[in-house]
Amino acid sequence: MSYEQPDVQTYSWGSDTTFGATGVTHYIVGPKGKVGFVREVMVDVTTSLVGTTTVPEIDVGISSGDYTFGRYRLGTSASVGYAVGPHSASQEAITGNPPRTLADFTGHVVLDGGPLTSSGIAGGSYGTQLPAGRIPASGWAVTNVISGTSGVCRVYLNGMLPAKDLTVGQSVTVQGVLGATGATGVQKISAIDTSGAFAWIELSGTTFGGTYTSGGDVYLNVVVTCLAGTGGTPTGGGYVRVKVQWIGSENP
Repeated sequence: MSYEQPDVQTYSWGSDTTFGATGVTHYIVGPKGKVGFVREVMVDVTTSLVGTTTVPEIDVGISSGDYTFGRYRLGTSASVGYAVGPHSASQEAITGNPPRTLADFTGHVVLDGGPLTSSGIAGGSYGTQLPAGRIPASGWAVTNVISGTSGVCRVYLNGMLPAKDLTVGQSVTVQGVLGATGATGVQKISAIDTSGAFAWIELSGTTFGGTYTSGGDVYLNVVVTCLAGTGGTPTGGGYVRVKVQWIGSENP
């Protein structure tokens, strides 16, 4: 097996001009078979951020509002938001290398998720994610889809213990399934095989139909939440960018 140089990608979504008042959610789907680490969160604030109880923040995790993989709270304190201008998580007065954190107030900055060979950091809000802080590799081939609990889609995945690093409530994208209906699209995991094989996942809110014939892949969605502030009259927004380093075997 050969390994390539780490693949660093920066994801951006244009201007979210009002996320300080009304939260916005984005998705990242990483390269097949590679684990990821959040290395940077940057925000070019175009309208001053306000939240007198909690300031707006950028969360990178397994579902909306979760910060298992990274966090950047956008203020000089928990209740005083940043003014107009560029702000970068890695340029704060962080400690550790890696993981890099800043706790002048709770959760101000959390980056990295620990080295590749570590068990990560206990910085996320989902303590069952293993290893905490690291974005699991994804891109599993579907081998079957059947009716699961209460008629939802139960999706079987190819590989050794394919669902072992996944968590109930996690967001995934299912694509390319032929024959069976109901599974395709952005979904949330409602159950995971607990037999020890970790062979299947069930998809919340789906309705199984048809008969599976072939095809399909499942990818983990990294959920980026531009979280609104609370207290007073929350406001503000700007351009958000998240830099992720992907590491793993070389894929053609």
